Amino acid sequence: MKNISSNFFRNWRAEIVAALCAGAFAGQAQSFQPTWQESGMTHLANLPFIFYELKTDAPEALKHVPADVTDPLFVSFLSGTEKPRLAHSIMIEVKDNVPTRLFVNANADGEFSKDEIFNWEPRELTANDGAKAVQYLCSVRMKLTSAGKMGVIKFRYMRRGESPFSKDEPLLACNCDYGVKGQIKIGDHAMTAALFDVAATADFSLTARGKIPLVWFDVNTNGTVERGEVFSANKSFRLQRMLWTVTNLTSEGAFEVVPLSTNVNTTVPAVATKAKAKDGVDLRAGQKAPGFTAKLMDGKTVNFPSDYKGKIVLVDFWATWCGPCLEEMPNVIANYNQFHNQGLEILGITLDREDATKKITKLTQSKNMPWPQIYDGEYWESAVPKLYGIHSIPHAVLVDGDTGLILADGKDLRGLKLGEAIADALAKNKK
Repeated sequence: MKNISSNFFRNWRAEIVAALCAGAFAGQAQSFQPTWQESGMTHLANLPFIFYELKTDAPEALKHVPADVTDPLFVSFLSGTEKPRLAHSIMIEVKDNVPTRLFVNANADGEFSKDEIFNWEPRELTANDGAKAVQYLCSVRMKLTSAGKMGVIKFRYMRRGESPFSKDEPLLACNCDYGVKGQIKIGDHAMTAALFDVAATADFSLTARGKIPLVWFDVNTNGTVERGEVFSANKSFRLQRMLWTVTNLTSEGAFEVVPLSTNVNTTVPAVATKAKAKDGVDLRAGQKAPGFTAKLMDGKTVNFPSDYKGKIVLVDFWATWCGPCLEEMPNVIANYNQFHNQGLEILGITLDREDATKKITKLTQSKNMPWPQIYDGEYWESAVPKLYGIHSIPHAVLVDGDTGLILADGKDLRGLKLGEAIADALAKNKK
């Protein structure tokens, strides 16, 4: 078997975590005790697929191939925390380039029993370029550990030569519908947490796997996974404007969360002026723009909108990782160059992740974006975007600096509409 999904992650934090656990933060550790979930985890989050090359040679663990199968393809699937791990032989019967049956040695005994033979469910897909593809789906409940722990694996077969996602080779893809859930308290807030197995081994430790599990904290306590709530278990993350890390992660999925720092903010917390709750912010023209105080990337502090008296301000929500934002940026730059001397200012709000200062600076300089930027490194949890209820980017809000009223928002500030809205606002501002 050859796992070709991605390069191995590096567990570069082990010594730091060990030192923290022995130091001042050890007393603040919050424990998570997992409860095994056989299925249902893929309904919470869109998990990455694991891809396996299909072989024509049968795995050593398979004792024999059924006599009525011709031209089979094979994969050996390993699971469990014990050594040696359980070896599940997987065989796909293919006729006329179409998979007809799936054989999964779910109990890892080296034999295909009658209840280990499955039928594929076809599903038609359309790629971004319009090309058609057919994927074949099947969910299988499998024995994942020697102790008998069971879990559901979702398999997908991609047809040779017909799938734009598989190029010229057939691939077997899978992701894990099982995982662990439980409760944890981070800071003063209790919430649900979960671990997703993205390597299909039923082993959640960092040292025994080639892929790092994902951890979810239900910060909004709404039972669904949202942006900014899922993190790689070997990296620090931000919650409640603090920096935290997962440590002492076991193969069973138990772990602790400890604070790394309480001084990681690069912005003053946003202060609302008649702003509604996140999901109820009204950014329609004529409404009052939520006010805030924040630290700019150049170290200065901005008070919005009071610092923009006599100006028309474009509040531009974007990020260096956002393709559509970068596509729209030449339009934003062109309008800034055209209208800046007439009274237009731009205030950039970047939703970049932590440690992106150099990347943001390099990009803004290379593209000649001279306007100030607010950046706190908290991704979708960034203070000002949360205050404005921003759920997607690029997103812009045009504001009258004198009155603080919103003049235009969202789609009314994209493409040619941006220049039209700015010109109209500046003309009215001169009267």
